[in-house]
Amino acid sequence: MGTDLMSKLPIREHIKNIRKIFKVICDMDKRYLQGRLLVSLLGGIVPYIELLLSAYILDGISTGKDFLHLITVAGVCVGVILLLRCSSDALDHWLNIRQDRIAHLYDCITETKMLDMDYSRIDSPEIKELKARIWKDNNWGAGINTIFWQFAGLVDQCVRFIIAFVLAVPVIGYIIRSKRYESVAVFLIMVALTAVCQRFLVRFRKKAMVYMFNTLKEEEKEEQEHFCWEFSGEDSFDYRYGKDIRIYGSYDLLKRWTIDVLKNKNYRKGFLEGAKGTAGQLGLNAVNNSMLTGGAYLMVVIVALGGTISVGSVIQLSGALNGIFTAVYALISHVTELALAARKQVSTLELLELEDEMYKGRLPLEKRSDNQYRIEFRNVSFQYPGRTDWALKDFSLNLTVGEKLAIVGMNGSGKTTMIKLLCRLYDPQQGEILLNGVDIKKFKQTDYLRLFSVVFQDYVLFPFKLGENVAVTREYDEGKVRSCLTDADFGVRLAELEDGVNTYLSKNYEDSGVETSGGEKQKIAIARAIYKEAPFILLDEPTAALDPKAEYEIYTNFDRIAGGKTAIYISHRLSSCRFCEKIAVFHEGRLVQMGSHEELAADRDGKYYEMWNAQAQYYREQGIAIEDMAMV
Repeated sequence: MGTDLMSKLPIREHIKNIRKIFKVICDMDKRYLQGRLLVSLLGGIVPYIELLLSAYILDGISTGKDFLHLITVAGVCVGVILLLRCSSDALDHWLNIRQDRIAHLYDCITETKMLDMDYSRIDSPEIKELKARIWKDNNWGAGINTIFWQFAGLVDQCVRFIIAFVLAVPVIGYIIRSKRYESVAVFLIMVALTAVCQRFLVRFRKKAMVYMFNTLKEEEKEEQEHFCWEFSGEDSFDYRYGKDIRIYGSYDLLKRWTIDVLKNKNYRKGFLEGAKGTAGQLGLNAVNNSMLTGGAYLMVVIVALGGTISVGSVIQLSGALNGIFTAVYALISHVTELALAARKQVSTLELLELEDEMYKGRLPLEKRSDNQYRIEFRNVSFQYPGRTDWALKDFSLNLTVGEKLAIVGMNGSGKTTMIKLLCRLYDPQQGEILLNGVDIKKFKQTDYLRLFSVVFQDYVLFPFKLGENVAVTREYDEGKVRSCLTDADFGVRLAELEDGVNTYLSKNYEDSGVETSGGEKQKIAIARAIYKEAPFILLDEPTAALDPKAEYEIYTNFDRIAGGKTAIYISHRLSSCRFCEKIAVFHEGRLVQMGSHEELAADRDGKYYEMWNAQAQYYREQGIAIEDMAMV
């Protein structure tokens, strides 16, 4: 990461990166840049008003100006300074609030991008590599906040340079007219010293940031990059890990990826060398500032010895010249840091600029009250991104209106893949999927997705209100939510909740929130599927963690709830799907059998018969009554 960030890029590339990140910032808050400029202007004027006031008072005393006049001028200036400082502080506070808001929005849009991205790309090697780069690029800095800090410093110094230059114009004109070549020589020497110092500062900066990456062995780099911050920081420790850590004694494993990494000899050596680079940077900075200050005063002394400049002018010009050289030096530093900070955000910007690959369709989907939707898989083959094996191969299947279809098979046989293709989370590489004879790619994707209610095995519940989790919206019909929860066999638990459907799930946002069991979560997820009232309803092994009898009861109850809708049930337990009219048997990405339970169980050479007898034998060995599972 470090060597990439510090690599030599053309200046136009740095400018391009800076423009890109500021475009994103302006899109989130159009007033930020104007506010930053105003704060810098108000803050930058103050020290030079003080400088001019000091020069004016000294000249006034030397020329015998009225004391009351001087006091009046000083009072007015102090009042102006107070007003400017108060205004600057207030605006700066206002700006800090906006910066925090922008930073949070920036995080939100990157997360939203991941949510809005084609599902098919989320697990692709390209996105995984990009996410790893984003993590590395932000690990060394403060993310977009670094942009704010460096930009603020850059604008501050620009304002101070301009004001100082305006104040220094008289001495520049005097130098030209008086032909004081020694002062010109001092000026040139200061410019040269600043350039040399900046060259060494870049070296120290590079050493401070990338030394460790250049000295660690490849395997040590990998250890450092995978350092488990999650377990090293108390604030980010997740209590859910606690049980496994204690039961299995995982301390040595965690120590391997935390304390042992930090104790690595080369790792510590890298940090030590990095500290030396930082120390050299700070030391050279102090030396350069001292030289600039001394050089500025030396120039003024040379001019003052000419005898044509007042005491006040000496103070004014010395401060102005010091301000010019200090601002120039600081500008170089801030420009360098800003370019580096912008470079760190390139990976995030690449993520935000990614365009969807999946065609979203344009054909509106007719909403039918009779739910007469027919779906056909026609010679469909599919493989996941980055894989060479086929998850589904030459798959064909017709889904008729109102039927109950069970899909069974071993893990990895293609059951869930078929559901993902049906819901158009992925597009097949070969073949096509038709809805009422039309390729589903042609329909508007948002319209098409409204056809399906799915309870995946890895379903998600949010730490929001129970009603919001069921309806998946802020505004919902409380009566309908209660009805769906009751149908999903959650009615007894619902009656125990003091706030009913307004109860928060978990205590993340509300102390009054409740923790629900795994079985209760599954019932809530099923209630969500019922609430949507989609014509196709799918259960993708959401009850895999339950015992066979409990799963069978949930599936048969859900079959009653589904009514005349087209329902698809996925399970590796054959007993749970015995009630279905048709059972599709998957094996190694292919549909190998189709029929009723009786038909498939009678085929002694089929995969279903093999799986059925294997599971029945397992239940017998466990002492489970097969009759209880409705397996006979």
